[in-house]
Amino acid sequence: MASSYIDKSTLAQVIGTTFDTSSVRPLRPNYIYDAVTREKEWDLNRSPIKGDTIQFAVLSAWSANTGALSPTAVTIAGQETLTHTRRTVSLTPYGRHTTLDMFESNAETFINEVSDAVFNLTDQAMNSLNKLARNAIDLNKYSNETSGTLSGTYHAYGSYGAGASTVGPLNAKDVRRVVSELRGDNVQAFPDGFYYGIISPTQYTQLRADSDNSAWSKSAENVESGVSLIRRGSVGEFEGVKFFVDNEVAGNGTSTISAYFMGREHVGKAIGKDIRVASKSTLDGSHENIMTLFWDFLGGYKIIRREAGRIVECSSTKQ
Repeated sequence: MASSYIDKSTLAQVIGTTFDTSSVRPLRPNYIYDAVTREKEWDLNRSPIKGDTIQFAVLSAWSANTGALSPTAVTIAGQETLTHTRRTVSLTPYGRHTTLDMFESNAETFINEVSDAVFNLTDQAMNSLNKLARNAIDLNKYSNETSGTLSGTYHAYGSYGAGASTVGPLNAKDVRRVVSELRGDNVQAFPDGFYYGIISPTQYTQLRADSDNSAWSKSAENVESGVSLIRRGSVGEFEGVKFFVDNEVAGNGTSTISAYFMGREHVGKAIGKDIRVASKSTLDGSHENIMTLFWDFLGGYKIIRREAGRIVECSSTKQ
């Protein structure tokens, strides 16, 4: 017979969940773009501030000399001089905070709101830096690295399309062309021997549909490497490119989406003060019950070697 009292019998279905302090965390993307950057930290003997700059000095190569040496020449004359191209990154502060009532909320909700807030702050920080890195990479498709005219060297359309009106899906010949161009520019691969390709789930189905399935390495054969195998987005290798699937490529959800291909030293990350997630050292409020949690970062991103990256814009047609 059912109990007519509100007691442990009638509340049995909810007691276990009411007092459970865990929550179901949100689904978040892989943070790939920040993971493929080359980092350079502030190394001067003072603390960096907003507006300070960190420079990536890129050394220019000397041309070959095929002329015969004259070992008896006695006149001292200069021949070769060093030339550097400086890629300058301005340090910019980023951050966000949240405040929590530590007096009533936990006693009434039973959820561990501090843990949830720290998770969300950490995720927001990673997500923010990841977008900043991708925004810097996106600028490589323009001739002036700012906006306007698309570069004929570092930007292309999928399926060898001649323009936005004829753009097609990402296919195998696009990958082969990009790899040929990267190798032609002597672009170094990443330490694992591959160039990296960042593509959307739609582009992944396009490429797999166009290519021979046996040409792909099984993802299970991948050995863990890099920044946790670049945030664990790896899906296999094809034509010398290790691919990572990411749903935050430029244009995701629209008719035209970008695919990114790169070698080492394509994009740099300047770090004035590295990312931190922390709590304010004191509690605020009349009853000292307001806790402030925050994240901050001082730094920026910029392309180091333009020739080390390519962007292929593709249609979002699903295969």
